[in-house]
Amino acid sequence: MNRCACLVFTLALIAVPAMANIPFPDLCVLDNAAGSDGAVVFTNPAGGGNMLSDARLTGGVPVDATLTLTVVNSEGDPIANYPASDIWLVSSGGGLVTCGLAMPGAATDANGQTSWVAGIAGGSNSLAEDAQAIIGSAPVPNTAAVHFVGADITGDLAVNLSDITLFTQTLAAYNAYADFNNDQVVNLSDITVFTQAIGTACP
Repeated sequence: MNRCACLVFTLALIAVPAMANIPFPDLCVLDNAAGSDGAVVFTNPAGGGNMLSDARLTGGVPVDATLTLTVVNSEGDPIANYPASDIWLVSSGGGLVTCGLAMPGAATDANGQTSWVAGIAGGSNSLAEDAQAIIGSAPVPNTAAVHFVGADITGDLAVNLSDITLFTQTLAAYNAYADFNNDQVVNLSDITVFTQAIGTACP
């Protein structure tokens, strides 16, 4: 083998393990827990909202809506120990606003999986949008049918007078963005949750 061919072969051998640890977003998959399609999760800018494992289906029915992302390479092989800092959660249309990046709880495991279980520090709502994962700067094409509402109705990452005004209006005319437990009515339960969130903001 001549020197040039040997160099190319060596570089190819080096590239194989490197490519094995590069995510291929088009093959990655974001799943929500079984039975949680359409679930709504309440958020708070200070992070005091509901855990994804304590989401609500229509009618206020509790459900586990934990989101799990499987990270794979271009061959479809799982990537273990991929850092959580390079993965974050958004909504497909940008309705969910977060305090910083909404990262999963840990790096990927041996199966290439990582999950969002804890509450999301954020605001606004994504009732007409699905949850979507970002890896690096690339979106994972498939989305999960989990939605978010927040006490920070305006999405400025603080619960203040603007939000109080909008919330008060929903007491006379129902709007789903203030129905924090998804029971199809804005009532005392929502008032209590909203009142507790007044004054909160991103850490």
